[in-house]
Amino acid sequence: MTEIRKLSRNVYVLKTPGAGALVTFGNADTAYSPNANNTPNSGSRGDHVQWGDKDKQLATMHQLACESPNKWRLIKTRRDFVVGRGVYTHMDETAGPGAPTYYKPVVFDAFERWRRLADWDRAWIKIGFQYGFSGNVFVKLVFGTDGKIERIDAIDAFKIRPRKLAKGESRTTAYLVNPNQFGSKAFKKDDTETVPAFDPARPDNYPVSILHLKDDIPGQDNFGFPEWWSTEEWSKVANKIPKFHDAGLDNGYNIKYHISIPDDYFLVDGLDEQAQEQRKIDTIRQMGETLSGFENTDKALITFHKVDMGGKELAGVRITPLDNKMSDDAYTKLFNTANVAQASGHGVLPALAGIDTGTKLGGSGKELEAAANYQQNFLTYVDRFILLTPLRIAQAVNGWPWEMQFDVRNIQLYNYDTTPQDSGANPAQSATETDDQHAD
Repeated sequence: MTEIRKLSRNVYVLKTPGAGALVTFGNADTAYSPNANNTPNSGSRGDHVQWGDKDKQLATMHQLACESPNKWRLIKTRRDFVVGRGVYTHMDETAGPGAPTYYKPVVFDAFERWRRLADWDRAWIKIGFQYGFSGNVFVKLVFGTDGKIERIDAIDAFKIRPRKLAKGESRTTAYLVNPNQFGSKAFKKDDTETVPAFDPARPDNYPVSILHLKDDIPGQDNFGFPEWWSTEEWSKVANKIPKFHDAGLDNGYNIKYHISIPDDYFLVDGLDEQAQEQRKIDTIRQMGETLSGFENTDKALITFHKVDMGGKELAGVRITPLDNKMSDDAYTKLFNTANVAQASGHGVLPALAGIDTGTKLGGSGKELEAAANYQQNFLTYVDRFILLTPLRIAQAVNGWPWEMQFDVRNIQLYNYDTTPQDSGANPAQSATETDDQHAD
């Protein structure tokens, strides 16, 4: 007896005793395959678009972030502000034509059930992290047998690339996914899977499809890139400061002692030239050990000079160490300047990134609150709109109510010292009201 199971529209599985087959209608079989090398799309169509020189752009960015004491923190801070307290729903409410529109928080059972079963909240954090690091999110849309989106996830940018356009194609129609990192020695082409791009004209045509989210930067057809990549040079400068101090603490920052010894000091009767040289080396070593408080703490420069019959030093070459005008404080200021530049590149206000800008850290609590509100309401709007695209698609595909609107709830600060004592306001009540504020 033959068992027929429908995976999605135009995709069926036939099961018979001892055999099975995948049946599709139209061109559904030309874009999805577990192995790119065994499909009609192999060869030049199976080649991917490289990301940077030798496909190592992401690896370069990752290394730069790992060498920095604060780069990952800045990336996470940006992610935290974009992700906020998560995605919630509301309805637009107005008193009538011309009246202002208000957000009315509303819980929609269909969406709440889906978000919990699909583990959307964790996926939302992952989407924000991928976007904050690479400027791209490759969203995997998984459809059920009913044609609805069951799950939304993000594929690590290291493990996916757009397939090169075939002749006659004007947009990416498929992506190549590999469990190993593209551009690395571990990459094996035979492990690559071809997954179709999401097609809005036929959303449930494939059981799994890829939706590529990115900011449409001019000149960037295949990939977006994060704003923080423009801070590469400042990041390198900041990364050198700790290395400088690490080496300075081990070996000394500058020459500290100048020891000048008469060149005939080691001329001793009865010792040949080799023995005299050994005596010189032993003496120098003992001096170095005497002048060092900790291992390799200071440096000593040793030279030799001649004296006349009366023991007076003869004129000769003198080596004088130069003062290092770059003080420790100057290095610290350079480090802070580099960090401010980096924070700006990440789109994070320096005070919110925990960076000392020469004044009080963010000023008063009220100023910090205003900065946080400005950060979320003005510097994250477009990113949030881009990243909420999968939910808008799911709303259309799954048949959720059209009056349901998605928004990202901001992370709110509340300062109890800002409420006048004679205002009669209840601080706890005010804090609750603040929590109900939303942002698109």
